[in-house]
Amino acid sequence: MSDESSEHLAPVSYLPWATPAGEAQRASPESRAEPVESSATEAPAERPQRREFGGQSRLSRRSRLAAVDDDDESAESGAERDERIDRLVVSRLRRSALSITEVRSVLVEHGLDEVEVEEWIERYERLGYLDDARLAEQVVHSHGARRGKGSGAIMQELGRRGVDPSAARAAVDELDPEVERENAHAVAERRARQLTGLDRKTAERRLSAFLQRRGYPGDVVREAVSSALAAPGS
Repeated sequence: MSDESSEHLAPVSYLPWATPAGEAQRASPESRAEPVESSATEAPAERPQRREFGGQSRLSRRSRLAAVDDDDESAESGAERDERIDRLVVSRLRRSALSITEVRSVLVEHGLDEVEVEEWIERYERLGYLDDARLAEQVVHSHGARRGKGSGAIMQELGRRGVDPSAARAAVDELDPEVERENAHAVAERRARQLTGLDRKTAERRLSAFLQRRGYPGDVVREAVSSALAAPGS
């Protein structure tokens, strides 16, 4: 990948530590030795497990799939492996921002060792594809302003995604308390319309529990509940 374009991710490229593809060329058909026929007295070679089906002897599905997997793994060079994993990570980053922890999990899942993982993480950070601080700011905006979540719920979401705690706290602290209060009032008013017909005590209990689950602080919850249930039609 290249960082020359700020609008589109660059085509996938081999990583610096990858083995050049030329060093892992396959042997040509002409260089392969002709098989030597075994004599009639030699014991027959062990054959894969076969299964009788429809009057014909066939390799079991498990044996055939295992043979294909072994061939693919042995045929893939280091550079080809790096290119495949790089394509996978970049395609996910194109769809949505990922935390460093999320990308690290993907790399580990695909067999990279600890040293390789850290090298890849450093590379993606250097190219600007990974930035926990920027991701935290995006989550604060999307969950706060757009989804009506409180600061507590936002912190839980950032923790679930493995965002660096200091970056998460810094982003949540930037959330304007007045904006959070306005969001809580708007959410409470919408929810209160669904509680008409309930007695005041029951409505207060249910509405308070709803706002708490949305991650709003206690004082904001009390204020929003009182205001919403005092409005006409509540």
